Amino acid sequence: MFGKRSVTSAAVVAMAAVGAMLTAAPSAQAAPTGCTVSYGGGAGSTISSLCTGGTGHHRVHAVLNAPDPRLPQRIVLGDWAPVGQASVATNPWGSGSIQSIWTETVDW
Repeated sequence: MFGKRSVTSAAVVAMAAVGAMLTAAPSAQAAPTGCTVSYGGGAGSTISSLCTGGTGHHRVHAVLNAPDPRLPQRIVLGDWAPVGQASVATNPWGSGSIQSIWTETVDW
């Protein structure tokens, strides 16, 4: 059904495709390092994270306590940012409302 020539051609094409995938492999990624967080004091201030090492992305997370204790906590997130750029979120209630704050990192 298939001749020797078509099988050989298919094998050559398959090997070329594998070779192309190996040479086009992405460079290694490393999760961000050297991350710091900062925040302002007043209502409407910002919460931010900045990472200075690695090659991935990061974003700031914060859990805020509402001024009225009958209200639930609020979680605020910054946008994903590459290393060297800040991830920023808005804090509607000021620094006294911050329950916890951290930086999430990924290696993409």
